[in-house]
Amino acid sequence: MSRRWIYGGCLLVALAFAPLAPAQAAEEPRYTFVEAGWVREDPDGGSTDNGWFAGGSFSTRRFHFFAEYADQGPFEVWQTGGGWHGLLGQRADIVAEAAYVDADSDEGYRATAGVRWYVAERLEIGGFANRTDVGSFENNSFSIQGIWDFTGRFSVGANLAFGDESDTLRAFARFYLGKNR
Repeated sequence: MSRRWIYGGCLLVALAFAPLAPAQAAEEPRYTFVEAGWVREDPDGGSTDNGWFAGGSFSTRRFHFFAEYADQGPFEVWQTGGGWHGLLGQRADIVAEAAYVDADSDEGYRATAGVRWYVAERLEIGGFANRTDVGSFENNSFSIQGIWDFTGRFSVGANLAFGDESDTLRAFARFYLGKNR
């Protein structure tokens, strides 16, 4: 059994039991922040690339705009785009994003759709379907994300994506700016 099926099964179990988690004074997903972290990309049939990334996001009530730079060893990636969020109430959002991606000499796009949900006062989880198409690289992936809030402004998190052509792990620290949304 592949690790993708194991991780996907664990996510489904967590999502099934998440409504039972205590939700005293639960937060709501936030979209105005700066973040930085470490990224590890493991392409199928290729060598693993490690690096770092930094970026930020700005939000209005239902729309957010973002930019990010990543240095992954042999290549650099710039992303900029926007998205929409809402519909599920105060503790959860449906999220849809589109981004322009510039990876060294190739250009393309990334599209993402999913859910972000505060299952407890300080714990946010998310699940996303992703499509990346940059030059000759095409990757469909499913990602899971967890973010733990230490304070009202500082969080740490991780995002693990399982793809057709590449798997990616991102660990990050995030500092929220401005109001909650």
